[in-house]
Amino acid sequence: MLLLASACKDEEPPPADETETTYWQHVAPIFFNSCVGCHTEGGIAPFRLDNYEDARTWAQASAAAVAARTMPPWLMTSDDSCGEFRDSLALTQEQIDTIAAWADADAPEGEPRDDLAPMALPTLESGLDLQTPEFVPEAQGGPLTAFDEYRCFLIEPGLDRDRFITGYEITAGNPKLVHHVIAMPVDLDAESWIGDGSTNREVIEKLDAESPDRDGWPCFSAAGDGVAVAQQPVTWAPGMGAVEFPEGTGVRLRKSEVVVVQLHYNLHDGPGNTESDSTQVRLRLADEVEREGMFMLVDLFIDSLFDEKPASIAAGQADARYEWEVAIGEWLFDELGLDRIELHGIFPHMHERGTKWRASLVTDTDDQCLGDVQRWDFGWQFYYFYDELPVIDRSSRLKVTCQYDTRADKEPITPGWGTQNEMCLAGLFVVPPK
Repeated sequence: MLLLASACKDEEPPPADETETTYWQHVAPIFFNSCVGCHTEGGIAPFRLDNYEDARTWAQASAAAVAARTMPPWLMTSDDSCGEFRDSLALTQEQIDTIAAWADADAPEGEPRDDLAPMALPTLESGLDLQTPEFVPEAQGGPLTAFDEYRCFLIEPGLDRDRFITGYEITAGNPKLVHHVIAMPVDLDAESWIGDGSTNREVIEKLDAESPDRDGWPCFSAAGDGVAVAQQPVTWAPGMGAVEFPEGTGVRLRKSEVVVVQLHYNLHDGPGNTESDSTQVRLRLADEVEREGMFMLVDLFIDSLFDEKPASIAAGQADARYEWEVAIGEWLFDELGLDRIELHGIFPHMHERGTKWRASLVTDTDDQCLGDVQRWDFGWQFYYFYDELPVIDRSSRLKVTCQYDTRADKEPITPGWGTQNEMCLAGLFVVPPK
């Protein structure tokens, strides 16, 4: 898979020469700003783009990936037709055309230069540092995880009072292995999603016992099959720097909660990996904030597990669909007593069968698109924060449509957290208005 990790892209390439588009003069500035965060020696990507020789070898593959907008890994449609997002990692059409012109011209080198460097990513000077144990990942095997392991680790933050997360930064201990990170507060005494009255603590202990000689437990989705998670305030993929929540906002981390960190490890060398990783999650905490936000996870497909007959997705179809709609405005009013609330971010989520995802706010007179994913990729998951904030009022309904490729399945697919199940989830970061 071509992995073009992304950073900022403020620097546009110079206008293409009338006769020749070259690596060093036109393409390298794009690659250094948007790709070499991963496509470098020791990065998560399987090849380099920070030198001419390697870049020329992968010129046609790079051009195809950016033309398809599968890389850089920014899944949301970002042409202002469906939400306006801050810090978009998507390349402009001019940048895509420049890479294509270079590849089509047999990737000429141009005049070498030494003034390029990857775009510096934003950082946090200090915070609460949570460290995962030194861990050697092993490929889980099977069609979905042939070169991957999803592992969760429980970390006690040691708080003596409730605090508020206002930003975060992830530092991968071994960038070659760490594909993505999710960190989430978990109440160990809360009831799990299993439905048998078990607590999160009991479910985690059972999952942990499956591999007693290794740290952590397997967790393909969130904190593991059946573990109830109310919020996922930390989502990270390579190429991201520190994330700061909107000024004056924060998410509560209760002193009674632990933090579960999910690591997705991608093993270039396959099942024989011997390298280890210990990743740091830095949380910027405040004693209080002007407005307490909330990361909601809404999935009526998953919720159907508690119905007498759970929903399912048809097997054997190239375009199977599941769609749900909920009175989100009424729900927020009942929960928070607010007639209006700002939507600051959105998080799409399905599993490996997913192909497309779309969310919108629906009223009697309007259908406002919130987010549109035309090429779902389970490997790249993070929150998308808005430049222009949608507003949810009491009449608003949230509508989500998920599309799946189920041609390899013989039986209907049921909802769930494991690799054999599916989800149709919308994560929302909502904040009371000023």
